[in-house]
Amino acid sequence: MIAIIGDMVKSKAIPDRKRAQQELHSILEHINQRDEALLASKLTITLGDEFQGVFKSSIRLFRILDEITFGMLPIKLRFGIGVGRLSTNIDPTTSLGADGPAYWNARKAIDFAHKNCDYGRANIHLIAQDQDETIDLINEILKLTALQVSGWRDSQIEVYKVILRKDMLDPDLINHQQIAEELGILTSSLTRRFESSGIKRYMSARNQVELSLERINKRYV
Repeated sequence: MIAIIGDMVKSKAIPDRKRAQQELHSILEHINQRDEALLASKLTITLGDEFQGVFKSSIRLFRILDEITFGMLPIKLRFGIGVGRLSTNIDPTTSLGADGPAYWNARKAIDFAHKNCDYGRANIHLIAQDQDETIDLINEILKLTALQVSGWRDSQIEVYKVILRKDMLDPDLINHQQIAEELGILTSSLTRRFESSGIKRYMSARNQVELSLERINKRYV
């Protein structure tokens, strides 16, 4: 199983903290309904600014985490991902009370992300029950892609948000015309945004991470 723990960075300094919590709740509820088949246990807010959940599979996992991340901007989030077994029964309606190596690893991972944030550019870390070189490689890819995103301009972020909203999964099959119309720009301008941001390369790298993580996850399902 794959346990996720996420929280808002420096939440106490957020000007309208209550509104931010409400927005987070809204995003998580949307994902819980849409991706019910992927979730062993729903994404659940636990401490106001922190949430957790259990995924059956890693497929779409990083797209979902991006959906939460980009949906909450300018508020920053961090995530700990734990892979392993659970020692408690799974309640599909809530992840409260779940326990076991997967959750212990997720807690260790988010603590690591908090302490090793690469000057605020790295927001995610993964720990597995049986750590190996593949996990180390995945974490390096996650750090590199996080670094890439930290350099995106607002106009490039808007492109990716449309990709997420339109659920375009394959970077080679992205509908440029549809995105350009959504943003009200010329396709030539959109092409320049793709070239300068490396969005398609970002998507491809994260998709490969999902596939690698899925092979690891199958050991514990």
